[in-house]
Amino acid sequence: MLYNAITDNPYFILLIIILVFGLIALIVFLIRKFVPGIKEKEEKVSEEVAVQEELERILENVEDEEAKKQMEQVSQKSEEHKSDQDVK
Repeated sequence: MLYNAITDNPYFILLIIILVFGLIALIVFLIRKFVPGIKEKEEKVSEEVAVQEELERILENVEDEEAKKQMEQVSQKSEEHKSDQDVK
């Protein structure tokens, strides 16, 4: 009768659920910490590679021929301007 009164309590059931998930999390943590083959390998990406990937993801290629020519002209002018400033 006392067992039935305890298990019918919704707070007790919630406590049991939380304890079960906590126990599962503790077991997973201990396995990842002490078993060498399970650890996640962190892949360190350099900042330059991350920036390049982000730019490729965001920017779109220019397919309009006239726009490509204008962009090439602007880049050539900017290179000439940079080289002129370097000479001075």
